[in-house]
Amino acid sequence: MNVASETTPSLIVFGRDETRKPHASKFLLADVEAAEGAAKLMGMHSHRIEPGEAADIVMRLPLGKLFDSGKAFVPFVRGEVYTRIAALAGVADEPRRASTGTDDPETAENASAGSPEAVAGHGNGGQPAGSGDGGGSPDPWGKLAVGDIVLASEGPDEGYFEARITKAKAKGIFTLKFRDYPDSPSIDRSYYQLGLIHPRQLSKR
Repeated sequence: MNVASETTPSLIVFGRDETRKPHASKFLLADVEAAEGAAKLMGMHSHRIEPGEAADIVMRLPLGKLFDSGKAFVPFVRGEVYTRIAALAGVADEPRRASTGTDDPETAENASAGSPEAVAGHGNGGQPAGSGDGGGSPDPWGKLAVGDIVLASEGPDEGYFEARITKAKAKGIFTLKFRDYPDSPSIDRSYYQLGLIHPRQLSKR
């Protein structure tokens, strides 16, 4: 019989944001009550899980983080994972609005720049960003400046999220603040660790 410990995933917090993109993360036993409070504060759902329950889903979820504000860091997840979580919790999944594909978070244009989908789909005619028509286009990373929105990751096990450049340092290092998680601490990243957002997406903001 599986017995819960302080390091056992014991709660899933999940929900869709205002653009209908799915978010979910797991929280350990010690953080269950605080995470449930964060879910209510953020308008999300929470579902307690027993040790070993839905292990194939839990293993695919990032570990959430709690902030002093009472809110939590709940990253994006794939749609099919979110659907399974909603079914597990007995929550009706909110239908996504009709899409022609151009505003689908899993299409190439909207994918994280560091993902395989984005590498295959960005640029003109399928060329990578910065490749240009004949190799003469300037490096777009060389134009990054304070105030720009880019894609950044907290670590190798995390996804990419929108972040604003708050400071440009020497040797191509930038200080960033995650746009949707103002309580999260600033991070430093080198230019080659950043993803670029397609100009068509930036124009919609």
